[in-house]
Amino acid sequence: MDEHRLVASKQINSVSFDQPFSSFDYIDDNHLSGNLAIARLFSLARSEKTRTLIVEKIDAAGIIADENREIKSYFNDYRMADLKRISFWGNDSQGTNAAVSKTAHCIGYAILKHDVVPSKGYTQWHIFEAVFKKYPHPHNCVPSPMKYDVTFGKTKFQMSGLLYAQQNGLNKACAQVALRSLISRIKMKDISYRKINDLARNVPGLTLNPAAGLNPLQIQAVLKGLNIKYRDFDYMQGTRSDRKRIPYQKYVYSGIESGTGALVGFRLYGERGRHIIPFYGHTFNKDTWAPDADITYFRVGRRLGYIPSQNWTSSFLGHDDNFGPNFCVPRLYIPASQVEYVVELLAPGIEFGGAQAEAMALKFLYSVLNWFSNHDEYLRRNRWLGRLASNAADQRIVLRAIAIDKRLYIKHLSNEKDWMQNAEKRSTVKILDKLLPRNLYVVEISIPQLFPANERKLGDIVLDGTIRIDTSSKNSSNFVFVRLPGSYLFSLSNNAEQSFLHVPSDIVSHFPLIQLQD
Repeated sequence: MDEHRLVASKQINSVSFDQPFSSFDYIDDNHLSGNLAIARLFSLARSEKTRTLIVEKIDAAGIIADENREIKSYFNDYRMADLKRISFWGNDSQGTNAAVSKTAHCIGYAILKHDVVPSKGYTQWHIFEAVFKKYPHPHNCVPSPMKYDVTFGKTKFQMSGLLYAQQNGLNKACAQVALRSLISRIKMKDISYRKINDLARNVPGLTLNPAAGLNPLQIQAVLKGLNIKYRDFDYMQGTRSDRKRIPYQKYVYSGIESGTGALVGFRLYGERGRHIIPFYGHTFNKDTWAPDADITYFRVGRRLGYIPSQNWTSSFLGHDDNFGPNFCVPRLYIPASQVEYVVELLAPGIEFGGAQAEAMALKFLYSVLNWFSNHDEYLRRNRWLGRLASNAADQRIVLRAIAIDKRLYIKHLSNEKDWMQNAEKRSTVKILDKLLPRNLYVVEISIPQLFPANERKLGDIVLDGTIRIDTSSKNSSNFVFVRLPGSYLFSLSNNAEQSFLHVPSDIVSHFPLIQLQD
């Protein structure tokens, strides 16, 4: 599915981005004006100090050629008028064979497509796809960015980022392009719009008009057809209280932290239509006031039990096919009253969502702390365990749920060191490697002064992600173990009133959070 990105250019030109070059003039002179997303590409390129623009004419191949055939099946007089690949470079690459010495110099690329349907009076450019590097600010977090193979000139490179795509109002609308963006990341390969539309047709009683987008049932059909697990909520089918009881931000944050992403569909102001956008990352504000103030000032006496790590998130990172890629959307900006649908995509092999993992982990954590209160020799022996217990009594425990495969978690265990530079015994890691299921939810445990400032934690609650949660049962077979400073605790039963087997750990103080960023 990479053929459309790997096409060698038929013609290549380079343009200096240095003054007096004007992006505004270039867009106007090349009849690209009116498309805000294309303008956004040039703004991103300028902000990242682009020196050279490479422009290549290319042939339609792969899923672009497939799209042309699909549109032709809807409109007999359709034709593709032009196809260009543009790329932005941080080095001075002048000359017709320019391009391209190191991928590190490439800031981003886009494939621009010009479609014409005379019978509709339609003649438009749109961004078939674009990939730009993550903005380098250290607090912009993009877990598990995808690597896309792409040819510049005649040389194959890899670009890291998350694919952006734009609707054309012919065979794709906002839902199809949002799905393609996230699906390419989860499946590790691209998907055609014909495939998305074919899967969306598999909903009894519904007729698909691709240009009008997809409703929740059709989105579900696409994900099920690709064997992508998900958790979603259709607020239009719920009650008025559901928007507060089940905040859409929980779904979005959980999908982001596990490297899969989420979709949010919302109603436009004044009932002027609907829109859906994908989210793939978030910002991290270590100085935010909200987590402390929320418990101390605004939720006194309410039983919450913990502080979600999303409280340090100021914005979600996402695409909007109307405006362009890589935007910061304030976490609380989209009014809950206008959100109609949210989808948290689940990592391969995972059977439940991040909010469910946190709720389950919280139950086990307090069971573990009760066990320690009856074995206070461990609390006396380790000051960090005592600090954890003290914060838990005040409901000041931070939880962060991440879906991860066993291989990455074992790598984390093998490489980490606590604040005293202690590492875990290799023999312990080997035993855990044999014990762990293939896919996990790791719920990291921290406290408010440690989590944002040091990006460190006091433990993990490890859950088997491959077992679907039985909400009707008080028992749980998902629990694998809890590890805390100096201790591993393994369950000797399968319910919340547990007894535990204690195994010593060489990690005796706080240790780093799991990092899924590139």
